[in-house]
Amino acid sequence: MDKVNFGIIGCGYQTQKNMALAMQKCENTEIIGFYDLDKSKADELASIYKAKVYTNLDDLLADRTVDAVYIATPIATHFELCIKAAKAGKHILCEKSLAMNSEQVNNIITACRNYGVSILEGFMYQFHDQHNFVREMINQGEIGDPILFNAWFGFPTFTETNFRMNKDMGGGAILDAGAYVIHSARKFFGCEPVNINSIISYDKDLDIFGNVLMDFGHNKIAQLSFGMNNSYKNCYSIWGTKGEITLLKAFSIPEYEIPICRIVNQGLVREYQLQPCNHFIKELEYFCNFHSEFQEDELLNQAYAMDKIKDNQ
Repeated sequence: MDKVNFGIIGCGYQTQKNMALAMQKCENTEIIGFYDLDKSKADELASIYKAKVYTNLDDLLADRTVDAVYIATPIATHFELCIKAAKAGKHILCEKSLAMNSEQVNNIITACRNYGVSILEGFMYQFHDQHNFVREMINQGEIGDPILFNAWFGFPTFTETNFRMNKDMGGGAILDAGAYVIHSARKFFGCEPVNINSIISYDKDLDIFGNVLMDFGHNKIAQLSFGMNNSYKNCYSIWGTKGEITLLKAFSIPEYEIPICRIVNQGLVREYQLQPCNHFIKELEYFCNFHSEFQEDELLNQAYAMDKIKDNQ
């Protein structure tokens, strides 16, 4: 297929460290230019990737050579940026969480539908090949019938200047690390929870740690923990009637790192070293090949679950 030309909105860590390089390596994508409120960041990346610098957002959205935008800005800005991009006829790859709440997500979906563009919420982890291996092992009966999905994602507290420490900018653990574990449980069971309970810890008005219990019915349960005031942890484990399978780095793993999958069955422990994978490139390939697909229900159901967790505690 023809390449998808991207305009990148937001030149922070995720763009600098991961996505710009992935777009350069991906055969289906080309970077047209960068925009950031801090022009020096856009200048630096444009120099590296031989691309344009947009001095204002309207110029990027008006550029007819741009097919799609990648949005990597604080969560509180996503709503306005997605609406503007949709009205400009640009397909949208937006970092998670897509918006602050389900009402905003619903309005974004309406705009995308009205203006004929597609949108993907950027949960890059799901495109890593290691999750296919887990599925294959479960389908082969290695752990029996899965009954409990456990997931943990957390890291030490960020500096005060990081947007994740600012509630008004969409900060907090729920919309950041929490989004991953919630999404992974929904994706694993392939259905929506019938009941959600959560316990959230706060520092002043900022959610910094959370525990969530999600009941998917039919004896399928997810126990999820996330935070940003703890030691680093990034894994999920599935407990079945015969054994347990664990990915040691489930949500964030460098492209050069060998994934480790551990299976415990009747006391026997087996450890598999899997092939490295760049899940950012895989995400881009999916977006470019299937961006005409519009998964409204997926976006809304993720947002509904997030709302329930925020309102339930």
